[in-house]
Parts: sequence; C-alpha cells; structure tokens
Amino acid sequence: MTETLTPPATGSPLALLFDIAATTAQRTNGLVQDEERKVAETAAADHIHTAYPETLGQVVDHDAWIGFPALRDSGVQPGVAAYLGDGLWLHHTITADADHQDALTLLSPCICGHGCVPSLLLDETDLLELLQDLRPTGGRAVHRGDTGGPYCAGIPAA
Repeated sequence: MTETLTPPATGSPLALLFDIAATTAQRTNGLVQDEERKVAETAAADHIHTAYPETLGQVVDHDAWIGFPALRDSGVQPGVAAYLGDGLWLHHTITADADHQDALTLLSPCICGHGCVPSLLLDETDLLELLQDLRPTGGRAVHRGDTGGPYCAGIPAA
C-alpha cells in the first residue's frame, strides 16, 4: 500500500521551518554564485596580466570580464568572458583537472556571419599567430574544410 504524503499545515512550525530552509538555500546559492563570478573574474585578469603581458594585459581591463557561475549539473566550471569588439570574445575558465590550469579561448566570428570559431590559446605566441591570421579578414575566421554559408562549421551564432 502506498502512503500519500501530506505537506505540513500552513503556518505550522514545520511549514515555517521548511520556508526558512528554502529561503536560506536560495540566499546561500546566490552568495556562492556571486563569489564564483568574482573569483573567476579575478583569475582571468590575473592570468592575462601574467601570461599575456605584452598583448591582452595591455588592452583588457580588470573590470572588462563578465563572470558566470558554475553549472554543477553539467560539470561546467565558473568562467568569464570579455568582449574585444567587432564580434570577438575572450573566454577564460580554470580546468577541472588536478593542475587547475587556465584555459583561455578566443571566439572569432566566422567570415560567413553564421557562427564563430573557438581557438584555445596556450600562450602569447599562439595569440600573436592567431591575430596574424585574423588581421586580413578584420577579425573574422576563415572556414577550413567547409563551404561556409548556411553549412558553417563554426559554433552557431546566438
């Protein structure tokens, strides 16, 4: 026989405790997300200041980063993004592996206008080489191995 569970009576001490617990959980979750955003923003600013002092460290302000909290259900770490202009974005996160390595990605819009191409940057040399490739197209990624247009091989633009 299946027993039907009945919620506590409205206004009862148990109902009030459940409401307090739910409110506290929401507040705590909001504080955790705010802290994750701030930590992610600081980590990104520190990384580009240290690893990209001659390039990104010169042009991306500390407050340019927009933080995003972790998506625990998906296993996604907190991250940040900074807009560079003309459709280019930087994305930074710390990988979940034991080394806690910084992962910096440049997102460049496709030349076709239907998506964007992510490029993982390992160091300042990678960035400079990528910028040399993007310069003739004004920061647009050229398609490799596809025909462009509606069949863009990049990540679809939102």
